[in-house]
Amino acid sequence: MTFMGSQGQDFDYSQRAQWLRAVVLGGMEGLVLTTLLMMGAEKVAQRTGADKNKAMLITGSVGLIAGAMRMAIIELVSVYTQVDTIAFQAERDMKVGRGGQQTWVIPSATEVAVASSLAYLLWGAAPLVAGVFVNDVHVRFSIAMIATSLSMVVLGMIGAALGKAPIPRSCARVLVGGLIAVSVMWGKIKILGFILLKI
Repeated sequence: MTFMGSQGQDFDYSQRAQWLRAVVLGGMEGLVLTTLLMMGAEKVAQRTGADKNKAMLITGSVGLIAGAMRMAIIELVSVYTQVDTIAFQAERDMKVGRGGQQTWVIPSATEVAVASSLAYLLWGAAPLVAGVFVNDVHVRFSIAMIATSLSMVVLGMIGAALGKAPIPRSCARVLVGGLIAVSVMWGKIKILGFILLKI
């Protein structure tokens, strides 16, 4: 789909789809997993007697770095698989005489991986920075969830603005999807903890 640019030039915003998808995915992963890590660090600190703020800061920081590296690797593998598939299909089309009928957009695996990794670091840091120095566990949890929710809305706004998509729909999709993801993951942790206690 082609849109008119601000200076009257055609610009295909669909070309941004690959790295915008990576940014939204990396940002959501960072927000969800950092929030869960903060909750888990709280429980570990209570059981071990460690300083809660230090435990959360260390756990969150290590989680951010490891998560960003994980997202980069996942995107590299995923995009290179896509590139190989597109290249194979283009070669096949050339052999059967259909080479001029299809224009293939080849994504840059490196750009997508960097975008996803940086998004994970940036957005994942939001709940950590917001709640790491708060001593009261209930207040910390509330602040982290508020920061996570607001960050999801902003992430949806940025993705929609850069892709020229409807902003309200994008914000609602990212927010609802992110909160469901947090709830599912936290529920899974609770269920597994309950089962392990009963074994």
